[in-house]
Amino acid sequence: MAYSVRLIQVESHGDREVIVCDSEGMPPIDINMYITRYRARSYSYRLSLARAITKIYLWADERNIDLQERMKSGEFLGFFEMESFKEYLRYRVNAPTHSPQSIEIAKNSFIGSDTYRRRAVRIINYLEFLGNVFAGTRKSSDPYAKQMKTFITQFGQLLKEHEGLRHTNQRYGLTEEQIAKLLRWVDPQNPQNPFQDRVKLRNQLIVHILLLTGVRDGELLSLRPDALIKKPYGYALRVTQNITLELDPRAYPPNVKTYARDIPVSDKIAQMTDTYIRTERKQRGRASAKAAPYLFLNTELEPKPATIRVVSHICERVRELDPDMFKSLFPHLLRHTFNDLLVLTSELEPDSEEFKNLQRDLCGWTTDSNQGKTYTRRANELLAAQTLQKIESQFML
Repeated sequence: MAYSVRLIQVESHGDREVIVCDSEGMPPIDINMYITRYRARSYSYRLSLARAITKIYLWADERNIDLQERMKSGEFLGFFEMESFKEYLRYRVNAPTHSPQSIEIAKNSFIGSDTYRRRAVRIINYLEFLGNVFAGTRKSSDPYAKQMKTFITQFGQLLKEHEGLRHTNQRYGLTEEQIAKLLRWVDPQNPQNPFQDRVKLRNQLIVHILLLTGVRDGELLSLRPDALIKKPYGYALRVTQNITLELDPRAYPPNVKTYARDIPVSDKIAQMTDTYIRTERKQRGRASAKAAPYLFLNTELEPKPATIRVVSHICERVRELDPDMFKSLFPHLLRHTFNDLLVLTSELEPDSEEFKNLQRDLCGWTTDSNQGKTYTRRANELLAAQTLQKIESQFML
């Protein structure tokens, strides 16, 4: 039986709940009981978890396999069935074909290696959970538990043999020339600014915050009108969890992935934020006052909190205006650029624990995170090039 994933909003407190339903609209107990175990995680995590689990049920349904009965009876899956699912897992849900004839079609058909690995792990963990549920209904002398663990181990090893389509392209932050040109495009004083007058300041502020603070787009869209605060050293933006979910009308409200924090900002960003609130945002009249309490609003007559589409649209317009320079411009690329700037402008050694702690605090990573290596490829290559040039200048005539 095929399953679908639904996201619903609970009216009493605004939380988003993820529910898996069968073809008749009924929620299967085992799958939803498993997803409920992760209720402390964000709804986006639970969505991806539910979609991974339904992937194997969709595969089973297409092959007339009753996966639930197979797990319950101890028949499990045969070798060729496991091989079949390993191949099936490589493809996107909306893949144009399962037999791509060119590299370009393949890129739109296969998922990436990281996505494949996450889905494989989540599916194996769910099947192990399901097996433990059924094992609990049998006698301790029943060989089911041992056979189930053998199946889980073999299936897990088989899935991990393949890690999806690896993309050779690495994500780099913007160059100094690109940064300068991007800031020029969104400058309200630039006569070539492509945006409407009523959103020019908003869009400029969005780009400056993403580029010069390193916040995630979800954190940006969760900012409240009172996010700008005065600190002993100057100004800061207070990034918090989306604490007004019950008032958030967005179908997919933004999340703060880690912990709340205060991010120092320059006087210029502080001034831009204050000006935006007092002018562009306030000029929307009573409608803006009645809108949900978020800093950035969309352009509708009855304004609502801005969605990720607003941020993506800014990047799209800049890409259209200058496709050669900004062909890879997406919102998350600005977070990579911020980390590059952090490495290149800081006097601390990038490998020092002091620098890593600074980077973790600003980016909202855990105290033992090594994400910084992923976000600073361009800066690390520039530093390496500068070091080699120094070595060459010292020893080469």
